[in-house]
Amino acid sequence: MHSGKFVSEPIPLNLGSKERGFDRADIEVYGIDQSGASFEGRVFLNNTEATLKTPLTAGHGYAGSFHVYGYGIWPADAVADKAATPEASEGIRAPITKTLIATEAVRRAAAKGNEARVTVVPVVPGNPPRDAGDAFKLEGVRIIVH
Repeated sequence: MHSGKFVSEPIPLNLGSKERGFDRADIEVYGIDQSGASFEGRVFLNNTEATLKTPLTAGHGYAGSFHVYGYGIWPADAVADKAATPEASEGIRAPITKTLIATEAVRRAAAKGNEARVTVVPVVPGNPPRDAGDAFKLEGVRIIVH
């Protein structure tokens, strides 16, 4: 489980027999907690320094975004004594998976090496957008090549 910006360990790019001519590649973000606030997850490949101010361009490793529509505060949290059960508010309670089709981004990463690092920057949309790190918890990411 992580909160704030997520940066994966290097993930092997298992391209299969078609090499970089594969049909499709997905970045799967799993175990995302939707029990908090809503946010956008901006996904970058091989840009571990990405922030909410990083341009959303291929040159900066941008692969795409997903959105989480959060539940907000759970009713039990409003009445629970957090001092007695601090772990109650820290775990992932409503895990979901988001799949981002990222074929071209994965091809660009594969052209530079046989593994990639995924960075997910959580953002609360608005003017100006703001960091959603407090709302962001997940279990991990994987890259799936079809």
